[in-house]
Amino acid sequence: MTTTTTSGAGIVEKVHSRQKRYLAFPDGSSVSAAICLTVGMLGNPNVNFISWAVNWGVAYNLPNHNWVIQHAHGFAANLTKPMIQRRSRRSFYNELQTAIDHMGFNGRDCVARALCESAKYLQTPGRRGNMLEQLVRTVFSLPTAPVAAHEPASHHEYDSIYRRSKRELRDCHELYAGCQFSLLALGLGHYAAAPAQFNKHHFM
Repeated sequence: MTTTTTSGAGIVEKVHSRQKRYLAFPDGSSVSAAICLTVGMLGNPNVNFISWAVNWGVAYNLPNHNWVIQHAHGFAANLTKPMIQRRSRRSFYNELQTAIDHMGFNGRDCVARALCESAKYLQTPGRRGNMLEQLVRTVFSLPTAPVAAHEPASHHEYDSIYRRSKRELRDCHELYAGCQFSLLALGLGHYAAAPAQFNKHHFM
């Protein structure tokens, strides 16, 4: 911005620097949009008789204060693909841990147990599994690239649990006894029949 002033020496122009400004929303804020279409199917279309409906919606999380600080110098600046993957998983694990805590269970142990079971039983060579198993394996796995020293402590913690589990001889429900159920068994539908304990003798 430029201002012009008049003095005894004549007209003086002065340039004022203006810092960048950012808009941040409260944590958990989101914007959503939805489209709902209903069409009558028989005779004179009447949505109250026999109809066909389609609903479509999308939600977008609005940037909070922490997000603004992280992206103040551009999107994904100096971030590698493994860093971005670990960041997205960390965000999901934190939300999952909070939800489990609110249900009266040990959220940290349950997330750690899920990472342990995924590393032990879903990552074996030659094992492909069905689509649901592949989805669960993707969610509860971490990149093979080592964690950089400057990454958050939670990245190091999750990575350590995941890598250590591959070498651990004890079963995951023994290592993380604070969690009384298996997230992987829940996700794969094992609890629909009977409670399951994942070990090398009982999986899928």
